[in-house]
Amino acid sequence: MLLPHQKHSWSCVLFLSNPALLVYLKFSALNFPKESRDGFARINFTFPSLSSISVCVRVQWDLQWSEVSTIFSYAAAVFTNEFQLRSQVDSQGRILLALIIHGKHMPYKASFSNDGAWHHICVTWTQASEQWVIYVDGERKDAGSGAETSRDIHGDGIFILGQDQDSFGGNFTEPFFGNITDLNVWNTSLEARHVRALYGCASGSHEVFFSWSLEYLIRHEVVREMEALLFCPGECVHFTCNYLQIYSILTFCNFNSNSRLEID
Repeated sequence: MLLPHQKHSWSCVLFLSNPALLVYLKFSALNFPKESRDGFARINFTFPSLSSISVCVRVQWDLQWSEVSTIFSYAAAVFTNEFQLRSQVDSQGRILLALIIHGKHMPYKASFSNDGAWHHICVTWTQASEQWVIYVDGERKDAGSGAETSRDIHGDGIFILGQDQDSFGGNFTEPFFGNITDLNVWNTSLEARHVRALYGCASGSHEVFFSWSLEYLIRHEVVREMEALLFCPGECVHFTCNYLQIYSILTFCNFNSNSRLEID
């Protein structure tokens, strides 16, 4: 079953300051507490076979966890390690990211500071060129191509947030602890300019294959819903806001995705 593209509304906070106008968006997010290794969320969505894929997500890591974490895993009945994003913390306190594609574990190379802040992560892959890319906060951090990535990703799989899948839909051993929001999936390989625009909170002209909505997530009982206020580095001029109330320091408004910056 393919879900219709969801039209979301976010709360937008504009902080008035000179010389810049700072923009924050309020997202519905999930908290994966370190008190339990059982937490996960499953996307209630039927995936077809994919010759290209892009997954973008906003993630905040628990600073007290330094072991291997699984941000998301996609498993098929015929092959469990189809597409997976993992992280670990190195001796210098940096977060390192690695992709698994068709069971091939790429090296932990994409690195950035483990600073407790939210980070925008995008990963892309396409079968035609066998090329994969990892972006962090709009910047290309790692890329590669070649061995063992030359077939489509199997369809009818299970997409899990916060856990690996050593068996189809279960046998979780490497949990993620922290917060996750704004996970979206495309059945195409996004270009760098599209990723940069998404990092800046723009809505693109590429139709989202799966759009973030808690309504379509099945959660373990330990995973909690929360609200996250995230900084938007994009230009505020791209947002159309209806003012609710004006204060001397800040203004609250509504932003609807129908008012979108096209990035085609």
